[in-house]
Amino acid sequence: MMESNIQNITTILWFVTPDIRARGSYKRQAQFIESLAKYHKGNAWDNTIIVTKGDQSSNSDGPRDAAKEIARDISKTGEFKILLLESLPPTNIYVKGKFQSDELNEYGVFKASEPELILAKYESLMKGHLECPICLNLKKVKCSKCCEETDPRLAFPKCHLETESFHPNTENVHNGNVIDNHPFSYSYKHSDRYVEARTRYDFDHSPPAWVVRVATIGIVNPHCPAIENGYWNCCHNNDANSRGCKAFYPCCGNDIHSSGCQKIYDVCRHKCEETGCLTICKNCKKKLDEKGCKERCKNCKNENSCNIKGCIEIPHNWL
Repeated sequence: MMESNIQNITTILWFVTPDIRARGSYKRQAQFIESLAKYHKGNAWDNTIIVTKGDQSSNSDGPRDAAKEIARDISKTGEFKILLLESLPPTNIYVKGKFQSDELNEYGVFKASEPELILAKYESLMKGHLECPICLNLKKVKCSKCCEETDPRLAFPKCHLETESFHPNTENVHNGNVIDNHPFSYSYKHSDRYVEARTRYDFDHSPPAWVVRVATIGIVNPHCPAIENGYWNCCHNNDANSRGCKAFYPCCGNDIHSSGCQKIYDVCRHKCEETGCLTICKNCKKKLDEKGCKERCKNCKNENSCNIKGCIEIPHNWL
């Protein structure tokens, strides 16, 4: 209707099939017919014909009863109960009786081979409709929650629930910036070997020593023993158990001023090659407990739901 810009309807043909279980369906259809006359000053049911197809024996008044609950007046509502002769079994009285067409038509039985008689029946029921058509006054509006853009009376019955934010993709990362690091604290060591203590013999300059040298014509040359303490060759510290004179990192052996021997993240302290310890959104780089960077329908989980057909029967939100 919207595409063809139809603003007036001459006749509403309500096709129904008798079914005792269809009461709810009849009522919904009657409500739709009533809604078409929302902007009509007259009564839409004056231009409505209830066309009942098939067996008339079961609940044939169901549609009319449903209309009575909805409409204010259905006294001028047409009713056409039609049964096609060709659909009846050979044992049916209308088939066995071999009645003439006009006789069959009196009982609502028509032949499919005579569509002009069916059309004539419609035309008789539509008398006066052309002079007082139903004004639709269709208005195209957009639903904010789905793709429906039409008159609310003609809208698809399903819409979307309210949206929820979410993160579309995730990734594991580390927390902080990459820095150089030594896994162990620095220690101390000596950079050279330890020279062990030894006994040193020095020339004896004492008078007795010289007497011995003269008396032995220099054969005996007295010396005085002296203890020379051990020391570290690098720093000449005499303490063999000293902590060392040079700071270094035991993890790599480099001195204290060297850059780290491994790369880690300064906040989480994990190595670069380890699996990330923090899960974030790959799209917006936020943590998953923060508001998502995209939105979707809470029910069907479709993104951009405002441009997709509805997924659940709830009212539209017309703009």
